[in-house]
Amino acid sequence: MITIISDGKMNYIGEELVKELTGKGLQTEYISLEGVTIKPCTNCGGCTYKTYGKCVVRDDGDWIFPKVIQSDVIIFVTPIVFGSYSFPIKRLFDKFALIMDRYYYIENKELVKGGMQGKRFKFFVLGATDTILAEEEQAFLKLHHENLRITRGVGRVFFIDSILTTDMKKQITEEVSKA
Repeated sequence: MITIISDGKMNYIGEELVKELTGKGLQTEYISLEGVTIKPCTNCGGCTYKTYGKCVVRDDGDWIFPKVIQSDVIIFVTPIVFGSYSFPIKRLFDKFALIMDRYYYIENKELVKGGMQGKRFKFFVLGATDTILAEEEQAFLKLHHENLRITRGVGRVFFIDSILTTDMKKQITEEVSKA
């Protein structure tokens, strides 16, 4: 199962991608963050020590995170904002810690989380922008690389303009289906 999570401003791109993936016979779930409330992570440790795997702060993550856990591949569709994800996407991703293995490991002399329990975290991002500075592009790539490193994940970034071209849809579909 592939889950596409889209910033509300990018729904038209997320919906196009859903059509492409389902048209290729891939089971796809679509979540728009438009009107969704994800409260910030307060680093209270509740999801690790008190209510393992569940945030003590009740919000719409209660119905989103079970869908993410059941997914084989996660795709974020987000505008690039100062070299990062949009605010709603960033807030959601910050709380992914509660669905990851709670233990840290040393790998290549660095501290990393264990990733998703029992499977490899597969994480792709479509970063949408009409114009992007080279520094923003590098920051965005670095952010995704760091997220893959600390989650022991695999995936990549796709930079897209305000439209999703046929070639880009094919490329994304091919890479996601191989992941």
